Amino acid sequence: MPRLSSLSGSALVLLGAVCWSLNSPLVKYLTLNPFLICGIRSLIAGLVLLPFVRPREIAWNRYLLAYVLAYCALCLSVIVSLSLTSAAIAIGMQYTATIWLFLLYWFKTRYFNRRTFLPVAVIILGVLCFMLSGGSGDSHPLGNLIALTEGIFFAGMSLSSQKATRTNALGITALGNLFTAMVVFALFPSARAALPAMSGSEWNLMLLLGVVQVAGGYGFYNLGVQKIPARKASILALWEMILGPLWVALFLHQYPGPIVLTGFAVILAGMLLDAKGAVA
Repeated sequence: MPRLSSLSGSALVLLGAVCWSLNSPLVKYLTLNPFLICGIRSLIAGLVLLPFVRPREIAWNRYLLAYVLAYCALCLSVIVSLSLTSAAIAIGMQYTATIWLFLLYWFKTRYFNRRTFLPVAVIILGVLCFMLSGGSGDSHPLGNLIALTEGIFFAGMSLSSQKATRTNALGITALGNLFTAMVVFALFPSARAALPAMSGSEWNLMLLLGVVQVAGGYGFYNLGVQKIPARKASILALWEMILGPLWVALFLHQYPGPIVLTGFAVILAGMLLDAKGAVA
């Protein structure tokens, strides 16, 4: 922990994005019920991080409640939208959090910052390129509508995390995951029914996803968002979208098409504009 606390907020969020990005090659090997995947990896992540829960360092207030609800809603909205629309849309829409955070700042301050808006607009254009790469034949209006809420939940999770704690980010990450696992197994019988049929190799992959992708990803992100603004964290988190296809190309030899490559370039341009604006 002392070493982690010495890292900058940006470095911690980037580490989180690296952990999240490993989901792309790993899920290629899983054919489990999607709700089971959601519940098991959340349960594993919650148990792994449970030793970090220090009640005195957590604000037991409405912001903690907002955090666990937003986190659970984010996980469930991704899973449900994946079953109804294209994977590119279901996964990409959570990164519209950047524009929701910008709009919230504009609403609260009544100040439209053109310098801040330009990189946000460019980044959203890049995200749209990724989403379009998934095609539209398997998309569904209801799935797209559910996917639209992901960005709101991601933004809510980021903002409430800052107010729920400043010293026990791993603790609230554990609580969010344990709550999510409880909700999934309580509300979705298909997840409970599929549990006994899991093979040893599937358990190994789920352990890897739970420990690295979820506990590591959201743990690092929550540590980082305590140190930097939520809007900046949401932009840095976009590295998941860039690194995920890269790992798939390196390890599975499945290469991104021209639209995805265009999305890479546009998102990187937006990040560069944002970094330039922060320095100016």
